[in-house]
Amino acid sequence: MTAQTPPRSVRGVSSKEFTKVPYIDHVPTDGRTVFLAPYVDKTDNRWKLQVPQGNELTWIFAEPVEACYYANSVADQSRDMYLEIMDVIARHYSFDSVLRTSLELLKRIMNCAVVLEKYFLWLNQFRKTKNLALANLVQTDLEFLFGNVRATYDLMQNILNELWIKTGRPKLKKSFATMVQMSLGDLRSKYGLPEPMIDYYSSSKDFFLRAREIRDHIYHYEPTRNGKIGSIVFCDVDGFALPRDNIFPDMMSSAFDIWPTNKVRPNGLVSVLALVSYVSKNALRATENFSRALLASVIPLKSLSLSYKVFLRSPYVPHVLRLDKYLDEQWIERELSYSLMS
Repeated sequence: MTAQTPPRSVRGVSSKEFTKVPYIDHVPTDGRTVFLAPYVDKTDNRWKLQVPQGNELTWIFAEPVEACYYANSVADQSRDMYLEIMDVIARHYSFDSVLRTSLELLKRIMNCAVVLEKYFLWLNQFRKTKNLALANLVQTDLEFLFGNVRATYDLMQNILNELWIKTGRPKLKKSFATMVQMSLGDLRSKYGLPEPMIDYYSSSKDFFLRAREIRDHIYHYEPTRNGKIGSIVFCDVDGFALPRDNIFPDMMSSAFDIWPTNKVRPNGLVSVLALVSYVSKNALRATENFSRALLASVIPLKSLSLSYKVFLRSPYVPHVLRLDKYLDEQWIERELSYSLMS
């Protein structure tokens, strides 16, 4: 059996049953549940998963395909990664609602890598067919990407809100956009947020608002007869491109300074691959910053596991591991392909 989705948390199992699980050092009695996931059994070096059977646990063979797993270190450097937010939630804040939200957050993070996989699939297809209609598919993926990133921030906001309420503090706004645009003074006085979480909002603001502007430019772009071009995405064998001055007018700042002069084409076209990679990298970095701010702002409950951490395996992880490479290259030589499916 292979584990293809992150396994659900389990409740109703006798606490003594968790002594069977090598990565569990503490069974919570504070309302949290235990997040069960695959692990390598060191007695026979096989992947196993403990599953509930009534009020007991029994094990099955279950090597992860697309799932979280417990380990002392990453099991496969080529297709696994440490996702700090999932580790922090699973070990310290594993309340049912928070776990569900964090699993949705995990899916959103991997969606960024899915967009990259589709980018290379569309590029391979264009190289074979020279079909310019593929630009519409790339544009649709860009629209999805920015909506997905917006949802990523809102899911982190939901996690904080769930935990903040449990501390007896005032309920936070549901929308990250609303919170990030509040003054630092209001974050302190209205909600009593500590400095690490205020710093998280402050450091996230520029990128988040710029990304929202770009999203709006792509969503609402309307070519007219006053000189604007009629297409957002352009096709080339080296990669898909955007007209920087038309899509991003007066918007270049430190938050989106991602196209060095030597990577900008003479006609002002810039790499879609660089944009997708940069946005994905910043979304992932935001989850890391949030994880650390969370630990410093909401007292972490006793860890369920002391020597094990939670890692992620996914067929799309290789794209996450290559984000810096994509940002550096931007344009892909025609004989190269980074698709994982072709």
